[in-house]
Amino acid sequence: LEYHQQTGKQISAHNREQRERKSPYRYLYFVLNEPRELLYQKIEQRVDQMMEEGLAAEVETLYKEGYTRGMTSMQGLGYKELYAYLEGEYPLDEAVRIIKRDTRHFAKRQLTWFKRERDVIWADKSVIGQEEEKLADYMLGYLREKKLI
Repeated sequence: LEYHQQTGKQISAHNREQRERKSPYRYLYFVLNEPRELLYQKIEQRVDQMMEEGLAAEVETLYKEGYTRGMTSMQGLGYKELYAYLEGEYPLDEAVRIIKRDTRHFAKRQLTWFKRERDVIWADKSVIGQEEEKLADYMLGYLREKKLI
């Protein structure tokens, strides 16, 4: 609405124009991907690790300091679910389950967004390998193959 009020144009038209513009920069857009089951397994492990490293205690400290659930800073994954736990809406194990579920949903939305992007080069980590060095070698190999370096 703000964009429309300031310009008199629809934001969808603006977005279309922006997508059609050619960048003045030479760049490549690599998106690292892996099988969804493995991605989801990593998300579950990461949430468990965050809990072990004190996420619940961090959120409880913020809660006690007066940060409210409605604050933008408290809307991040993990924070809002743990606020609900602290306010008695559900037990801690349910909060963790919801964090994992919502993080999986977020990852899926990210992949959907990347699929709509132009000029994306998909790099499948299950084929290339998980190690940073192998991923860097893949990207450099791509650049050499396309004679960009």
